[in-house]
Amino acid sequence: MEEEGEKRRKPNYWLWGIFCIVLVAGILWSNRSSLTLRTIKFAVAQTGTITHERKVVATFANQELPLSAPLSGKITFVANDGHRFRLGEGVATLQPEGASPGIFQDDSMKREILAAMGGLFIPQSDGLESIMTSENLATMDLDKLLAQSANVKTAGATVQAGEVVGKIVNNHIPTQAFIELPSIDGLTVGKTLRLTAGNQTVNAKILRKSNKPMGVVVQFPNYVDGSAAKRRQDVTWIYLPPTSGVLVPSEALWTQGEELGIFQGSEGVVHFKKVKVLDQDDSKACIENLPNGIPVVITPRDGLEGLVANVKNI
Repeated sequence: MEEEGEKRRKPNYWLWGIFCIVLVAGILWSNRSSLTLRTIKFAVAQTGTITHERKVVATFANQELPLSAPLSGKITFVANDGHRFRLGEGVATLQPEGASPGIFQDDSMKREILAAMGGLFIPQSDGLESIMTSENLATMDLDKLLAQSANVKTAGATVQAGEVVGKIVNNHIPTQAFIELPSIDGLTVGKTLRLTAGNQTVNAKILRKSNKPMGVVVQFPNYVDGSAAKRRQDVTWIYLPPTSGVLVPSEALWTQGEELGIFQGSEGVVHFKKVKVLDQDDSKACIENLPNGIPVVITPRDGLEGLVANVKNI
């Protein structure tokens, strides 16, 4: 008898199971729009600029002349770092040491260190003044030339005879540099690179191309501030012109059929809009004729067309 009762109850379990499945499916179907909308994310299209820049390393070369102390003694510089001197002007004075340590002779024994050429005084030396020159950048094996190591020295309060106490840099001659690049494809001698060095953004003329090391020798249109004090430093290569306009995140782009476009929110409804991309980088795209401030979907997919969405609180 118990076995017959169990057999009668089993069909009821199946009926209840089917009923629950149908009920849940009905609830999900009736709320499908709400579930879909909760997974839509928006961003606001905004005006901005896409730049195409890359940090690269430059090794600078100027006309530089080291200055050395004619004798040992206490040194006093006439002016601060970067002051311009004319040829023959006194850059520093030396008070020679007396016969006994720590005792100095009178002022009549002072010696001047004169500027051997006109230019800016830099109170340090890296030992490459006669090596890293424009002539050597043009003619030498660049791999060997750039392998030369700098030994930066700054004079103290007292110096020894023959010690280099600084250098004069001719800032009336354009700076040259070797620019390390990931590739030199498409670059031509005689053309220019758009570079930012310090606060200067200029077109530097390409004088020489090199496969080893990879890069180019360029000449700036003028002296580059700071290039004599720090011979090797980062500069910015602007490899393509910037583009300004209305920008959207790159993830907003969506291909529907053969058309590239975006989903935008207009009057509370999501619509697909075919667009023309003027420029793009890794994170954003510049779109032609797109209104500033319009909401765009950054989680695009099929099935969004015509959905009602609340995009007021982006």
